[in-house]
Amino acid sequence: MKPQMQDAATAPRDLTPSRFQWEDRHLAHGVLRLVLGLNIAVHGGVRVGAPGAFADTLAQGFTGTVLPDWSVRAFALGLPFVELGIGLGILLGLRLRASLVAGGLVIAMLTFGESLRQQWSTVGLQLSYALAYFVLLLRAADARFTVDGWLSSSRPGAR
Repeated sequence: MKPQMQDAATAPRDLTPSRFQWEDRHLAHGVLRLVLGLNIAVHGGVRVGAPGAFADTLAQGFTGTVLPDWSVRAFALGLPFVELGIGLGILLGLRLRASLVAGGLVIAMLTFGESLRQQWSTVGLQLSYALAYFVLLLRAADARFTVDGWLSSSRPGAR
């Protein structure tokens, strides 16, 4: 009796991950990291060229809140540089956990400010950013193709 041949659709698949094969959780983490990293890096990058103009606009929006003008202006002057750094850290996977925590803290500060202004739709949008930071941080072990990983593997004695 001849053994039956299986076609490609019904043949069992080899599900053992190879060194260069990413599982779905690795791909999901990478895609979310790519999107969030680009989003935050571009937020900062487009404002770095004119931080004073950005600070002026933001400070005007906080007139009438309990925050003093100088504090809003100081925060706004630094924000583009912080966003650029956090976004690049997430995108490249450089100090990924620290970048994600820093991003979460920035979103918390922005949420506080927008809550003072009673900009509830913006606060709701910021919650989606907070959830993205949460998921990426919760699943940080799923991160692949990161500068952190490259640096740790290039150390003597690392596998």
